[in-house]
Amino acid sequence: MLDPDISTRDAIRLFTVADADPQGMDRRRFLQLVGMGVGAAALADLVPGAVRHTFAAGPVLPSDGILVLVGFFGGIDGLNTVVPYTDGNYYTQHGSIAIPAGSVLALDAQVGLNPNLPYLKSLYDRGQVAVIQGVGYPNPDLSHFSSMATWMYGKNDNAMPATGWIGRWLDGLSSNDLLRAVSVGQGLPLHLIGANRRGTAVPDWGVGFGGGTDQHDLWMYNAMREFSLVGAGRGAWHDALATTMKGVIDVGQQIAPVFVDPLPDGDLVKKMAVAARLINANLGLRVVDTGYDGFDTHGDEPTRLTDLLTQLDNGLKMFFATLDPKYRGQVTIMTYSEFGRTSWSNDSSGTDHGTANNHFVIGNAVKGGLYGAQPSLAGLDRWDRMGFNVDFRTMYASVLDGWMGGGASTVLGGAFGNLGLFGKAPAGSVPILRAPGDFVGIAPARLYDSRSAPRFAPLGPGAAVNVTVVGVGGVPASGVTAVALNVTCADGSTPSSFAVWPAGGLQPQIANVTVPVYTASATLVVVEPGIAGQISVANLAGSANLVIDVVGYFRSSAANRLTPVNPARLMDSRIGVGGRRGPLLTNSVFNLKVRGVGGVPLNADSVVLNVTAVTPTSPGYLTLFPAGTVKQTTSSLNFAPGTIVPNLVIAKVGARNSVSIYNFKGNTHVVVDVVGYFAASASGRYTPLEPGTLLDTRPFTVPPLGQAVAVALQVCGAGGVPAAGVAAVAINISARNPSRDSYITVWPSGTAKPTASNLNPKAGNSCSNVAFVKVGADGRVMLYNNSGSVDVVVDVLGWFSA
Repeated sequence: MLDPDISTRDAIRLFTVADADPQGMDRRRFLQLVGMGVGAAALADLVPGAVRHTFAAGPVLPSDGILVLVGFFGGIDGLNTVVPYTDGNYYTQHGSIAIPAGSVLALDAQVGLNPNLPYLKSLYDRGQVAVIQGVGYPNPDLSHFSSMATWMYGKNDNAMPATGWIGRWLDGLSSNDLLRAVSVGQGLPLHLIGANRRGTAVPDWGVGFGGGTDQHDLWMYNAMREFSLVGAGRGAWHDALATTMKGVIDVGQQIAPVFVDPLPDGDLVKKMAVAARLINANLGLRVVDTGYDGFDTHGDEPTRLTDLLTQLDNGLKMFFATLDPKYRGQVTIMTYSEFGRTSWSNDSSGTDHGTANNHFVIGNAVKGGLYGAQPSLAGLDRWDRMGFNVDFRTMYASVLDGWMGGGASTVLGGAFGNLGLFGKAPAGSVPILRAPGDFVGIAPARLYDSRSAPRFAPLGPGAAVNVTVVGVGGVPASGVTAVALNVTCADGSTPSSFAVWPAGGLQPQIANVTVPVYTASATLVVVEPGIAGQISVANLAGSANLVIDVVGYFRSSAANRLTPVNPARLMDSRIGVGGRRGPLLTNSVFNLKVRGVGGVPLNADSVVLNVTAVTPTSPGYLTLFPAGTVKQTTSSLNFAPGTIVPNLVIAKVGARNSVSIYNFKGNTHVVVDVVGYFAASASGRYTPLEPGTLLDTRPFTVPPLGQAVAVALQVCGAGGVPAAGVAAVAINISARNPSRDSYITVWPSGTAKPTASNLNPKAGNSCSNVAFVKVGADGRVMLYNNSGSVDVVVDVLGWFSA
C-alpha cells in the first residue's frame, strides 16, 4: 500500500518514465541490449513504441508559442514568495520565519516579492510577469503523491492518471515528432506522456551514443545510418532496429551542440541554460519541462527557501541571458508546484503541507500584473488551510488557449475560463521595422550619474534603471529615432557588463559596456528611446556606478548623414602625427584638426573617431568636445594606469575645423583614427536593429581567432542588415578569454589592414567596444587578432544606407 506521506523525491520517481525506456532520448540501455544480441522476443515490447515516432521535428514557426515549465517540487511556501507584507495575520501566523516588511520587493501596497528575487522583480517592473495568486484545486490532497498526480494529470476526477496534460496536448498535434516536448532530466514525467504521443528526456549532463564529434564516431554514425536507407532483405526486425538506430544518431547529433559549452553550476541554473540552448537549436520544441526539489520545508525554512529562491532568480537570469533574442517573443515560462504550505509556522522554523499557492507566468507577451487574489488568512487556526481563488486548470487553460494554440477544454476535460494573461500573440523572428534617421551632433551633456541625486547608489546585481534621454541635454522632445550616448561604468565590485535597450522592450543579451573591477570604462552606445522617451540599463553582476552622457541624436527629419571612410590616423602623440609630440599632461587641452584631413571634408558637422589612450600614468579620462566651446563635465574615454584603452567617439567639430581633447589627470599618449564623418551632403541614414549576433567563436563549430589571423565576416544580408544598399554597419565587438595581451582591428574587406585597433584586450580579461565599419564591396568586414588566441562575439546594432 502506498505511504500517504511519500517523499517528494519518491513521488517524482513514481511519476517518471525511467531513462532506460526506449522512448527516452538517449536510449542507452536499449542500444546496450541490441549490442548484446538480445533476441526479437525480448525486444518485442521495445521496438514498436520506438519506431512509431519520427525522431527529428521540423523547426518551430514564428507564430508558435513555446512553453517552459519550472516545477517547485515539494510544495513552495507561496506566502514567503509573494509576501502579503501589510497583513498582520501573516506576521502572526508565520511568526519568526515571516519576511520582514522592510525587505520585501513591493509589487503594490499589499504584496511584494521575496527579497531573493531581484531579477524576477526587474521583469515584473517591465510588465513581463503575471503573478497568479491563490492557485489550488477543490478538495485538496496533502500527499505529495496524490497532489502531484493531480497537477501532472491536469484533471481532478479521482481517476488513476495514465496521461498528463501536456501529453494530451501533444496528442492533438498534427505531427508526432519526438522533439515537440522535452524534459530536462533523467526521465520523462507523467505530464509529458499522452495516449498516443509523448515527449522525450534530455539529461542535463549531455548525450551519450550519437552525440560524439570525433571523426571516427562520425564515420561509424554514417555507416549505421546507411543500414536504414533501403530494406536489407533480412526482415522487419532488422529494418526496425536500423531505423531506430538512425533516429537515435540523428537526435544525438541534433542535441549534442547544446552541451558543447560548459554548463553553469546549480541544479536549476544548469537546467535553464540547457532549456534555452535547446530552444536556440530550433529543433521544433514547443514545451521544455524543468524543475528542482527541496521545497518541502518542514524545518529551517528561512535558510532553505533563501537558497531555493536564489536559484530560481539566477535560473531565470541564466535562461534569458542564454536565449537567442529572436525567440524571446515566442517563449513563456510558467511555474507549478503540487501544493503550498500552511499559513502557521511549526516548531521547527518551517511550514507544513498546505493548499493554495502563488505562481508566475513570465514572458515578453505577458500582460504583467497581479491576477486572482491573495488567500485570506483571517480566522485560520493552527491546522487550518487557506482557500484557493484560482483553479490550477484555469491557469493551464489560460496558457494553452492564450499561448499554445488552443485545445484547453479537450485537454483538461472541461471549460475553465481564461485569465487573459497575454497581450499579444507569439511572434518569433519577426523583424521590427524601425525608422531611419539623420544625425545631429551636440556638445556632450550629462544625463545621469548614479553617484549623485536622485539615486546616490550603484546598480546592484540584476538591477535596472530607466533614464530619460528625450527632451533633455539638447535632445528634442519629439522626432528622435535614436540617441548617441557615452555610457560609463565605475567602481565595479566584480567583472560584469551593462546592457542598454529601449525602455519597455526586452533586455538584449549583449554586453554594451564591459564592467572591469574598480576601473572606469566607457563605451559609445546608439539606442532607440523607448516608453516615455527613456532607455533601460541593467547591471549583470556585483555593483557598479553608471554615468550617461549624450553626444548626439538621430531624427526623422533631414540633418547629417554618415560617410564611412577607411580608417586613417589623425593623431599619434608618440611620433608627432597631428601636430602633437609627447603625452597630454594633467588638466591640459589639445586642439586636433579633423576637417580637411583623413578624407573628412570641410563641411563635416561631426566626426566618428576611434580614440585610444596609451600607457597613462594614473587613472583618468579624456573628454572630446567642439573646439572653441566650454568643456563639459563629461568623459569620452576612461583609463587606468599602464593600459591601452580605445573607445569610439562621435565628436561635433568646432572652431578652426577642430575638436578639443581634454586630459583630466596624469600623462597619457593619445592615438586618434577617423572612421567616418556626418555631413548634410552625405547619404548614410542610420537604421537601428534588434541586436543580433553575427559571430560567436565560443561554440565548438567556430574556432577562436588565433595569432595574426584575419577572418572575413559577412554582415550584409545577416542579422537584419539588408543584402544591398549598405554603406556601413554599427557593431558591438566583445573579446572573451584572451590568452595574451593583444589588439583586434576591424576594417572593410577588400582594403589594406589599417594601423588602428578597435579593442585592446589584456590576457584573461574581457572587453568590448562599438565600431562603425565601412562595408566592403562583397558585404563583409575583416577582423584581425594580433597575438595569442581570443574568442570574439560580434553583435550588429544597426546599419547606414549607401
